[in-house]
Amino acid sequence: MNLYRVSIILVLIILSHSSRLYAVNDTIYLQAGDRITAEVRSLNNNQLRISTSDAGTIRIEWSKIDSVNILNTMRIVLADGRIYYGRILPCGIAKSGKILPYGKEPINVLLMQVVILSPLEETFINRLEGTLGAGMSYTKASNVFQMHYDMNLGYQAQKNQFDLSYSGVFTRERDSETSQNQNGGVTFRRYLPRKWFMLSQIIAESNTELQLDLRITAGIGGGNSIILNNSMNLYAAGGILFGRELSEDITQYNVEAKIVADYTVFIYDSPELSLNAHASIIPSLSDPGRFRTEVKSNLKWEVFNNLFLKWSFYHIFDSRPLSGGEEERNDWGINTLGVEFDL
Repeated sequence: MNLYRVSIILVLIILSHSSRLYAVNDTIYLQAGDRITAEVRSLNNNQLRISTSDAGTIRIEWSKIDSVNILNTMRIVLADGRIYYGRILPCGIAKSGKILPYGKEPINVLLMQVVILSPLEETFINRLEGTLGAGMSYTKASNVFQMHYDMNLGYQAQKNQFDLSYSGVFTRERDSETSQNQNGGVTFRRYLPRKWFMLSQIIAESNTELQLDLRITAGIGGGNSIILNNSMNLYAAGGILFGRELSEDITQYNVEAKIVADYTVFIYDSPELSLNAHASIIPSLSDPGRFRTEVKSNLKWEVFNNLFLKWSFYHIFDSRPLSGGEEERNDWGINTLGVEFDL
């Protein structure tokens, strides 16, 4: 399986998605007294993303907004985990709004209690959001060339979310074949009350350094958003994985447990930064004593509208790979500079 093909599909979908037209019918009132007419596209990480007729897509810090008049139907997530479907209108109180949920009484809330907004579009293509990132480095002394890129495409429904993702790191050294570390798959998440969620995944992986030709796993589990606000997010999850692993001439079927922790913090004064750290431990249930770990982190700095500089790090460990010795148990990398587009 060549996971690189996934990137081509994602690019085509995201590019077609980015060309859509928007109906500008929402109003954003800033604390400084200004007013912007636009369409609200999303609220995440204290950043309200809006589309305007003249300036295109721009971002505004949610904490700097006095009130909003959002006429389109939105999925509204509050910091305490409550989820509503409806509109948000001014309520006459500064930094507050009135939620008009379908089938329920209006609710007055502080705007900072609202942590996620996503429109419930009528068409499939208008519910897609995605990112596209890439970077490269070259060292003349060692003649090492490395290229890395990652992509994500998400689809948001009322209580469900689908994410299609791909990441790849390719390294070419002097007198050596190109090594690679690729990971891609699809994740389904079902949101539940009190910040709980259920999830299922299908993931494909390959890694030259670990002598891993291909690993395909399917898993199911659940988790909780322990911290959910406009400055940081922390969630923990766990589940069971069922997979098939190929390494050289060896094939093995696995049953594994997986425990995950994911933390993101947002800093939007100057410069605008976001830091994400993700860690997982995967002990084998079918091969006692074997376990795997994955640690990933990235730091993003927005330099222009929808354009980010990105630093990233990853470390992968397998205590008992199917083939290879001690030197094939670890793989790690630091990507010192890359770019990411929010489409």
